[in-house]
Amino acid sequence: MTPKKQNSDQDCAGYRHGTYIRSRDRYSGMTHPTACACKTRQGEPRFTAAGQIRNSIPAKALLIFIAAIYIIPVLIIFTNSFMSQGEIARNYSAEYDLFDYELRDRIHYAEYSLIPDNITLEQYNTLLFKTPVYLDLFINSLRLTLPIVLMQVAIGSLAAYGFTVWKLRYKEIIFCVYIIVMVLPFQATLVSNYIMADSLGILNTRLSIILPWGFSPFAVFIMRQCMKGIPYSVFEAAQIDGAGHIRRFFHIALPLSKAGIAALVILSFADAWAMVEHPMIFLKDLSMEPLSVMLFRIGQENMGLIFAASVFYMLPVVWIFLYGQEHLEHGVRLSALR
Repeated sequence: MTPKKQNSDQDCAGYRHGTYIRSRDRYSGMTHPTACACKTRQGEPRFTAAGQIRNSIPAKALLIFIAAIYIIPVLIIFTNSFMSQGEIARNYSAEYDLFDYELRDRIHYAEYSLIPDNITLEQYNTLLFKTPVYLDLFINSLRLTLPIVLMQVAIGSLAAYGFTVWKLRYKEIIFCVYIIVMVLPFQATLVSNYIMADSLGILNTRLSIILPWGFSPFAVFIMRQCMKGIPYSVFEAAQIDGAGHIRRFFHIALPLSKAGIAALVILSFADAWAMVEHPMIFLKDLSMEPLSVMLFRIGQENMGLIFAASVFYMLPVVWIFLYGQEHLEHGVRLSALR
């Protein structure tokens, strides 16, 4: 009996589907399509279109240019936070002469400097020790952001489980309503949220911000897309073994959706950490405002504190992104493949 001829398309692990293969997900143990470059039947390497775009020089140059647009302002903020107050006032103060009608004599443009003349920690000393109010505002940001993230993960996971497992008649229509609300601008729901918070008597409290942000349609969307990839037969097998909804949710749905939860935590934290309009309108007590709002209240005479406070404000978001970058990319990729 002659051995079966091996197909050269099986040089990659798994089974081929067009230009994709089935690879095992190390987060959930499931398989999903991923792009690869492998050999054809003639033994020639075959690359996907995405790989060719990533390897092209114009594409790399474009990506470097786009990255520089975002990185250069951050570098200016970071380096200028080590400038003295006098140097910052000299570089960023603009002078106007309304009685001189020549433009060149009327306007003195600000000079953006990347490297300070003399490196000093004066701004950070003022920010952290001389004016401890900024630390209180930083804690206020944590008091608002952390409950919002926990609520979005909990409510989004429960709602996504219902959309995935329960066979409701109009669940797709309800999910479309979620998507419509998700794509609406924040200002479109601001008035209705204010009226509801006023009727509940929670204005000028943290609940007026935590509750509207906690019930986020984006959390439901990303968790539903992630749980949608779990085979329904897995839930049916658990039901046959006597597992109820609570056990199936905690022992099947959540463990197989770790990548989606990680992506949701990172995105929701960055979104809630940068909120400005909601606290400015719903909180009348200035001592309860987050640090993001106070950055807009600092005058031009405190430009040094603006740079130092901005660096101090960016640290949690940068840290959580660098720590969970792999989880974020993986979760977004899984959500896009469903």
